[in-house]
Amino acid sequence: MRVLAEDIIVSWVERYAEKQIRYDKVRTLLPLIQEVKLSKELAELESLKAWAKQPDNEALKQQALNDIEAFRHRFSDKSYFIALKANDRYYYSDGSTSEDPYRYTLQEEKPSDAWFYQLMAIKLNLHLNVNPDVELGVIKLWSDVLIRDGDAVLGVVGTGLDLSTFLQQMVEKQDIYSGIVFTNYEGAIQLHQKEELIDFASITKNAHNKKFIFQLLSDADSQKRLQHSFANAKSNPNKVEMTSVNKDGVRQLASVIYIPEIDWFQVNFIDINSFLPLTEFSGLLWVFFVSLVCALVIVYVLMTLMVTKPLEELDLSIAELGKNHNRKPKLSRFAGLEIKRLILHYQKMSTSLLEYQQELESKVAERTEELNRIAKLDPLTELYNRRGFETHMSEYMAHWQATQQPFGLINVDINRFKDINDQYGHAIGDHVLQNVAAYLHAIVKGKGEVARWGGDEFLILVKQSNDKVVQQITERLLGDLESLVINIQDHDVTIEFSVGSALVQKGDTLEKLLHRADKAMYAVKFAER
Repeated sequence: MRVLAEDIIVSWVERYAEKQIRYDKVRTLLPLIQEVKLSKELAELESLKAWAKQPDNEALKQQALNDIEAFRHRFSDKSYFIALKANDRYYYSDGSTSEDPYRYTLQEEKPSDAWFYQLMAIKLNLHLNVNPDVELGVIKLWSDVLIRDGDAVLGVVGTGLDLSTFLQQMVEKQDIYSGIVFTNYEGAIQLHQKEELIDFASITKNAHNKKFIFQLLSDADSQKRLQHSFANAKSNPNKVEMTSVNKDGVRQLASVIYIPEIDWFQVNFIDINSFLPLTEFSGLLWVFFVSLVCALVIVYVLMTLMVTKPLEELDLSIAELGKNHNRKPKLSRFAGLEIKRLILHYQKMSTSLLEYQQELESKVAERTEELNRIAKLDPLTELYNRRGFETHMSEYMAHWQATQQPFGLINVDINRFKDINDQYGHAIGDHVLQNVAAYLHAIVKGKGEVARWGGDEFLILVKQSNDKVVQQITERLLGDLESLVINIQDHDVTIEFSVGSALVQKGDTLEKLLHRADKAMYAVKFAER
């Protein structure tokens, strides 16, 4: 009967441990996971990437810092750091001052800066690092996220949680029967109630200098069992692995869960004897055996309804949030009050996060569209430039091949434009080009598009036209000598053109059409001479 009772106790402890470790994971790590998601979002800011590529460009720097300052308030610590690869500079701001956030220059030979160069070398996209910053005088739990532009690594960005505050919160939330330990993927201790057991700056240390969780166990067999549980948990994320170990000379149950969002393990140690000592009730075992079984069933059902089910709903909502979907957790009336408060806080936070992300994506799309438009225009005349016209013509050629509707191309060159530049200067030459652009645009109107091909050469696409329409525009450009007279320094200067045109033909390519129009224009120019 004693063996049976002990088995029942162990089974109860295992069920309790599974529920407790999931509960601790959500309560303790939800703020940290949120900080990691925000750090990843900050690393994707286009203005930050542009500055990271050109760190000496003051305009790019100011734009990036303005965007980052607006972002800073979303971090719980209201602070951020940036370390740039191109200039080895470290920037930090917590809003306490409006000065330049530059703090110091990183040096590869300094042990305190080794974390940065180690991350650059191994290109680890996310790294959580508990480390004192001597220069800033703080000890924080840092979330380090690489700034990437494709395969190129531009630097590191992130934020920090005050370690003392975070540990205090962890202690307050910790169950009296269990001890929580968080480790990195190697088993190096990252969070513990006792700060002296934390392995600060793990990434910069050799294995023999690190503080591993396995060193807390009393014998080699316990260490092997815990290592095996680590491997199984890594292979099955979010599944709880359990094993019996000896810690501090006492048999304890170790429950292990892998948290893929931050590449950490959470380990809870429960002293089975302290949780439910057999000696305290062995004499009354027979009397209370049936009650114990009933109690186990009731506790299991209540834990499922009040904790497990709501946490599963929260897990599903967090997974959907990662896909940019706002899924509201479905709670039953049996859910605990604290769980309900936690989920209400999560709902507000996730809604705010998605709204901001949608606003940011909208702004990025608008800015990208404007940049694409500017890239296709000539800044002087606001006509298509060579690149923009080639893109437009390629699309129009595809349209022509599908519809076979005829169109023409006119090449216009300003006669003796070099003489105007030489005599009156380039400012007057620019003025002439602007007037010519307006004149050509007025002639073409809705019949087509005008582009500045280069220098004093313009191209006109006459859409859905025949030879007669093209000829009419060409003759007007050649014969209308009164329409474009520009007063330059009290002299009326008549602008004249050399004009050549070509109609699209079967089997044409853009290059062939351009060549015929260009050839026709030069034939006119040489004939005039």
